[in-house]
Amino acid sequence: MKERRQRAILTLVATRPVHSQEELVALLETQGFAATQATVSRDIKELGLAKVPIRADGGDDNLFKYIVPGPVTNYASRLHRVVAELVTSVQGALNQIVLRTGPGSAMLVASAIDEAAWPEILGTIGGDDTILVVLASAEATPVVKQRFLDLKGNAAS
Repeated sequence: MKERRQRAILTLVATRPVHSQEELVALLETQGFAATQATVSRDIKELGLAKVPIRADGGDDNLFKYIVPGPVTNYASRLHRVVAELVTSVQGALNQIVLRTGPGSAMLVASAIDEAAWPEILGTIGGDDTILVVLASAEATPVVKQRFLDLKGNAAS
């Protein structure tokens, strides 16, 4: 459970600005992880996350976000990169999500999804330009669909 929670933390931090431990606890809860602020604090330390200012000039607002320091090599960053660059649409129904890509790109995206090992996803089937993502439950569909949209860089689709 700890490994799955930490994977979820890495995915969240890689796909959206996370400003506080309390926000991270709430985001984890929406994904089915019950964690306390103290647990998240330990996870942040173990994962080596850093807290950096959002504005390069420091700004007056003192807003910070967590990042994964170092080169872009972890599974969450790979998934973010391929979804942002290759996915053209995201649609969901029941316990399934269909992602569309350009010709020849679906297997690459499906592989990145499988590698990310999101706990809600049972598996993927990648064709030439379409990926079928099968979820463990229909209740997870809106959350996972929004996660893909966040990775893609769209508010809704």
